[in-house]
Amino acid sequence: MPLAPGARIVELGSGKAALLIRLLRRWPGTSAEGFDRNPWFIAEARAAAANAGVAGRLSLIDTDAPGALLAGRSVDLAIGIGATGIVGDQAETLAFLASIVGPGGHVVFGDGAWVADPDPDGLAAFGMARDELADGADGLAALGRAAGLEVIAVELVTPGEWDAYEAAYAGAADDWVAANPDDPERDAIAARAAGMRASYAGWRRAAMGFAIGFFRVPGG
Repeated sequence: MPLAPGARIVELGSGKAALLIRLLRRWPGTSAEGFDRNPWFIAEARAAAANAGVAGRLSLIDTDAPGALLAGRSVDLAIGIGATGIVGDQAETLAFLASIVGPGGHVVFGDGAWVADPDPDGLAAFGMARDELADGADGLAALGRAAGLEVIAVELVTPGEWDAYEAAYAGAADDWVAANPDDPERDAIAARAAGMRASYAGWRRAAMGFAIGFFRVPGG
């Protein structure tokens, strides 16, 4: 991902800004903006950016409506990984990312993707619809082309990588529950972690994966 000095990066759902910090360290002279609605994550991100020596090149915005703030912008790299829902469904999110990147710039988009047909009962219990996710890497590539992007590469995470992510997700929830026994949200978060484990073991591991696409805006 060659980024020239002066390149501008935007990430939707930037969380603790780990990816943005890595990019800023790798490419001196670039600047980045991260948009997230979790003030605790943003606070941790600011501390991490200061420790990494890139705080002066990273702006972090606490908002649940980044679309309005970014309308009409032109950046060099737009990122949305696991950020679907912030500005719409997968197709709408990818189209939005494409709309804020100038000619010759790049888009990185990652989200869930079906690797097999999901169990209908499990899907219903999970509160999802079949058409919410692309069908594998080919489906994500098709969404990119529909957004007017050139497809450079699309990769599915490995089953081992997905296992590690799911285990870390549930483990982090367990750690939080243990550390916050009196919090009013404790029981709900514990139940969510248990539900995620059960659905993953029951049907999601066989049907759901995660795809990451690297795209280019034509021109430039």
